[in-house]
Amino acid sequence: MPFKPLMRNAFAFAAIAGLACSAANAATLTHEYDLDGTYADTLGGPNLVANGGTLTATHYNFGANQGLSLSNGVTANDYSIELNFSFATTSGYRKIVDFKNLTSDNGVYNLNTDLNFYNSAFGPNGAIVANTPTDVIITRDGGTGLFVGYVNGVQQFSFTDSGLQGVFSSPASIAQFFIDDTVTGQGEASAGSVDYIRVFDGALTSGEALSLYQSGSPSAVPEPSQYAVLGFFILGVASLVLRKRRSIEA
Repeated sequence: MPFKPLMRNAFAFAAIAGLACSAANAATLTHEYDLDGTYADTLGGPNLVANGGTLTATHYNFGANQGLSLSNGVTANDYSIELNFSFATTSGYRKIVDFKNLTSDNGVYNLNTDLNFYNSAFGPNGAIVANTPTDVIITRDGGTGLFVGYVNGVQQFSFTDSGLQGVFSSPASIAQFFIDDTVTGQGEASAGSVDYIRVFDGALTSGEALSLYQSGSPSAVPEPSQYAVLGFFILGVASLVLRKRRSIEA
């Protein structure tokens, strides 16, 4: 058997193992809401609470200024949230995530089809299409304050959230989804439906956000323990290949 292919395979296995081990600190999925006939977290955490709307066997339908809230689900300033939803209306401001329990106009919006964090950053037009499933991921790095927004796996904006606008700072860390604040009274919300919501305990990378969107599953961001097992397995295979090469040479 040729030795060079064996060596190439061994080094390739080792390289993959290195990548796996280096990703051991990846953000972990902490809450998952499939909204398949229940508001429960599949991971056993707090339930979502509906403000009107209708839950079906496959998703949750909401009218303008109806939506969902989550208490004690995002308790740190380092997190990622994925929302897979569609809006009936994308003209003007339509709130997606409210961070201050409806007491601030700031938050994540659709603004005339772009993803917008009022009043800090916005992305290009055409990212959000009416009556079309859209995957929005927002991430916040607690160490740097970097806040990033993605639509369908593509980064739309980023800014340094030095003012803690993207921190869920109300009692019980209440997160409001698809409901506009009560401060301005402008009703900047849209009817629509949401398929699922997922929460992670850290800031996903751009590559992880893209993989998560492409897979439609949290399995795109494996648990750290999965990375470790994969790394040890691949290193073991590489070691066996090298030992086989030495025995052949001897």
